[in-house]
Amino acid sequence: MMFIKAIPKSVYACLLLPALVLLVGAMESVDGHAVDLAQVLSGSTSAHWLGTDVLGRDVLDRLAEGIGLSFSVALSVMSLCAVVGITVGMIAAWAGGWVDSLLMRFVDIVLSFPGILLAIALAAVLGPGVDKLIIALAAVGWVGFARLTRAQVLSLRHAPYIEAAIASGQNTIHIATKHLLPNIAAPLLIEASFGLAAVMIGEAGLSFLGIGIQPPDASLGTMIKEGSQLMLVAPMQVVYPGLMLFLLVMSANLAGDALRDYLDVRSKR
Repeated sequence: MMFIKAIPKSVYACLLLPALVLLVGAMESVDGHAVDLAQVLSGSTSAHWLGTDVLGRDVLDRLAEGIGLSFSVALSVMSLCAVVGITVGMIAAWAGGWVDSLLMRFVDIVLSFPGILLAIALAAVLGPGVDKLIIALAAVGWVGFARLTRAQVLSLRHAPYIEAAIASGQNTIHIATKHLLPNIAAPLLIEASFGLAAVMIGEAGLSFLGIGIQPPDASLGTMIKEGSQLMLVAPMQVVYPGLMLFLLVMSANLAGDALRDYLDVRSKR
């Protein structure tokens, strides 16, 4: 509750418009997948508040679907990245020796490739589909959690309460879940908040290239791609999804900044 009070008003301001689009889109009875060639690129009407696209589909409903899909994909990817990255980082830091070296060299290999190019390659190999898109993005994003977890665990490895837990005979899993994880949760939450913004951009980029979300499902990236071909005829086809993506990414970054300031004890008096 205290963190909710610490969130700046700018985050709520950025989320206001996407939330309004989601609410109105859920209340509308129009099917965003329904093609109506008689209403191609129509302006704002009582039936289509934001007009229609090149196939006569309702833009507002597709925006709402794209926002929900972008957010759900980002949450799924971050959850998968957190589970894999935290597990690898803890094993590397706790085991040490050749296990640590082997796991960290693998992390270095993954980091040696540009993230977006590796995601494009994996998405192209795995094929289209939301589940495969999540796997492709998570395969790139878990390394940040792994390195951060390893660094945090190494700093706590010889703390008095950890050594006391070891001396009392507690098993490794209990020590990791009850003692280590709660004490390194703050930086991991910050990493996740900033990662949400990166995943949203990555999902939109892959969908823009045609290897992410596939039609008839709506994605902000595919909407931007379709609208980019109509810039001179209907520029709002790009403005609407581009604005929604900008606001979602900005809100995630601002929330990450607020979370970092809130959890940073050095910034508190």
